[in-house]
Amino acid sequence: MDRIKNWIKEQYDIMSRFFHREFAPSLRITAIAFGAIVVLTFVVSLFARDLAASIVDRFAAMVQDLGIMDKDGGFSALLIFRNNLQATAVSILYGFIPFLYLPALSLGTNAMLLGVMGGYYVNNGHSLLVYLAGILPHGIFELPALIISLALGFYLCEVVVTYVRKNTKGLVGTALKNIARVFLFWVVPLLMVAAATEAYITPLILHLFV
Repeated sequence: MDRIKNWIKEQYDIMSRFFHREFAPSLRITAIAFGAIVVLTFVVSLFARDLAASIVDRFAAMVQDLGIMDKDGGFSALLIFRNNLQATAVSILYGFIPFLYLPALSLGTNAMLLGVMGGYYVNNGHSLLVYLAGILPHGIFELPALIISLALGFYLCEVVVTYVRKNTKGLVGTALKNIARVFLFWVVPLLMVAAATEAYITPLILHLFV
């Protein structure tokens, strides 16, 4: 038992050094870009009402196709977790492709949806408070997990680009170990809590506004 505790403590110590020495710039830039796109698309959607409605309709259809709802019409925590785990993992794996910085696609898509949906609610006479009640309970956990994953994807892409240009030995292997630690000890737990919150707590909060 002590050996396991010591191992976990060691992993967190390594992650702490990784965050402060290497990962912080990617995480900071990703968070700022994500927030800026949310605000920008929210403002744009207030004027482009038809476009916002079209995007929300397509997103609703996509949610149906994802199969994250159970037979009673409620959300399944397990299916939500599985879907979000796959999405965050893909955002990181995009980083293996050098120079293109493909995690930007996931960042733009997710941030845009948040902003557009906020504008859609306002356009249809709903309070932003209702919208926030629908996303914040689980978003408190899910959004940090998403932003961390996107930042890991950007970081991985930078590392791969450096390796391609300079052929630095051991660079990618060390980066992958750090990414795996962050994903296992930070992203996965956040997604687990987010899925449970979205399935069981968010609906209860939304009922207060109905």
